[in-house]
Amino acid sequence: MYGRDVLLDDLVPRLVGYPRKDEYEDVEQAHRDDPPALLLTGPHGRGRTAVLDKLYRSYRTRIPVAEVDCAQPRDSSSGGALVANTSPGADFLIDTAGGLCAPVAGERRLLQLPRLWTGLVAVSAWRFGDWREQEAAQERVRRLLTGCGLAADDSSEVNGWVREVNDALPTVLDREELKPIVDASVKLFTGRYLAKKGQTDDVLSFYAGRPEARRGESPLFALSRAFHQDGDLREVAEATLAAALLEDLRARYATRWMRFNRPPRPLLLLDNVQSAPGARLLNQLLTHRAKGERDPLVVVAAARGSARHRSRPDATERTLEQATGGVADWRRPERGTPSAGLITIELPPLQRGDIVAMLSDAVPSLQGELPRVVRRFTQGSPLGCGLLTEAVRTHPRSAATPGLDVGTLQLDGQSVTRQLAARLIPDPVLRRNLTLFSVACDNAAARALAAAYLPAAPDHMAVETARIHLRAEHGAQAPRPFVTDPFLRAVLVLELRRQRAQSTQSTPAWSSLHELLRDHHENAQQPIDALHHALAGGDAGHAVTRLYERFLPPGTAEQWLCDLWHVASAPHPPHVTWAKDCWDNASGKSGTEPAGDDVLRSVHRLLHAVWLAADPLTAPDEKLCERIRFDLELLSGRHATGAGVLFDAAQEWHDALRELRTPSSALPALGPEREPR
Repeated sequence: MYGRDVLLDDLVPRLVGYPRKDEYEDVEQAHRDDPPALLLTGPHGRGRTAVLDKLYRSYRTRIPVAEVDCAQPRDSSSGGALVANTSPGADFLIDTAGGLCAPVAGERRLLQLPRLWTGLVAVSAWRFGDWREQEAAQERVRRLLTGCGLAADDSSEVNGWVREVNDALPTVLDREELKPIVDASVKLFTGRYLAKKGQTDDVLSFYAGRPEARRGESPLFALSRAFHQDGDLREVAEATLAAALLEDLRARYATRWMRFNRPPRPLLLLDNVQSAPGARLLNQLLTHRAKGERDPLVVVAAARGSARHRSRPDATERTLEQATGGVADWRRPERGTPSAGLITIELPPLQRGDIVAMLSDAVPSLQGELPRVVRRFTQGSPLGCGLLTEAVRTHPRSAATPGLDVGTLQLDGQSVTRQLAARLIPDPVLRRNLTLFSVACDNAAARALAAAYLPAAPDHMAVETARIHLRAEHGAQAPRPFVTDPFLRAVLVLELRRQRAQSTQSTPAWSSLHELLRDHHENAQQPIDALHHALAGGDAGHAVTRLYERFLPPGTAEQWLCDLWHVASAPHPPHVTWAKDCWDNASGKSGTEPAGDDVLRSVHRLLHAVWLAADPLTAPDEKLCERIRFDLELLSGRHATGAGVLFDAAQEWHDALRELRTPSSALPALGPEREPR
């Protein structure tokens, strides 16, 4: 893992109290009495799951650790039908129990979770006449018993659970009755697995002491009944199960021997807690702690999206750099919502040094240009950097190719960009639509594309579905362009260009797409957007002429720079020689310049130079950046009112593009056509 050492080798080991790699290293346990929960955030491809996977692999068999994917709730065994004795939250807790109770090296006894086990058995009880609930109960109790080491997978006590419970029931029973099954299930479980260890009384005392327990009523039946009724009642029951987990751990780690020896804490890794059931489970754990209860569990969760979220108003935000030393300065606020027990860390993109190290490890004879190209294209995405690195490792000669087009790299016989698109947008229909919409400047342009090329579905529905996905999964906030994430947009445009290079009757040519969008924006009185698509379609002459006309009074230099950048940020046509042709025009090669005055020729050269520099597959070198500075300085002496603006921009654009940044003077102001891009 690159760029995540603070988490892997500092913060989490300090919270756990055990090193990730060297077991002889002395790690002082941080926040001994009240460990904060951690929430790692970031967009798709930022490496959240990879961090959790790495932690799990590092600690598995060394401490009690469980990893649960909250985006993958299990279906019931009866064809996915909804049954009252199952829920994603309960399934997550079964998986948690199975992970925490797995064998640990050097420990003779497995971790025991009697309160949680018994509660899960109780809520899995079925109504007597419902065969689907019986199937679900059989499958879930099997997972619980085998996962926690209570019984072998092929044993009769596992395979015959439902039969044994049914055999213990009264001979006359109403088909809808639940209580006899709960009582029989709990009696069978506690008698077989808890009684000899003297744990039954502690379990019953815990459930009887819960706030929702009623006097004179079996607390485990009340738990199961609430769970079966769904809605708020089920959430209360699930919260009780989460509390049972934490109480089991508290009881295990609160003994005098454990307090004296300070053993490593157990670790729970929750992925994709942006899902509704995942968010509920995390909140239930935090809510229990917010009541003053203390437990040893180290929770590291991951969620897609931003660190700031309305559901976490009191969480403490930290950067990776601020997370060193086990966040020793953190203290739980005395007041606040349950989220006060949470520290959020938004995972940043990989930095220059991380990418150089990653590629150097893969290709010892690394060429100087490749890290810059990878950084420009991926924007530091660990997913993108990782796949490109693997492709280069597989084909090391490609790393030595001058001017390497990373879009042509292959991995396992398939285009890397195609694999990236599938990883970033798994749904094939949504991926197809977003690939089409990747060249759209805004929602209206996307609807125009949908109306023309997606006749099978209402255009507004396809666009709205794509827009909602971008907002939820990729953090899109600004209305322009339609796909705001630069890495995702670059990947999708590459896919679109690849598909359109071999257009068929059902796959329109690249030029047809941009001709449609050019007409759309001209009709919408958006001339700069129209020029953007004119250039994308290959009509550079028209774009040069119009930019030349806008350079003349009464236009301002500030606006002209924004116009130039937006036009030049157009995706290039699928021509093999595009980069060479573009450089020939940018450098003023003989025979490439138009007839006209020196301002027109300078605009012509500058547009092609910026077009080449703005391409996400290009890492502008000194020669290209110097070319841009030269023509901006030349134009500064030709503008009636903006000489200073253009002269300053010449140096700014040179420096920014060398550092792979968008020049600040190229960013548009807000307005009808100048919304954020």
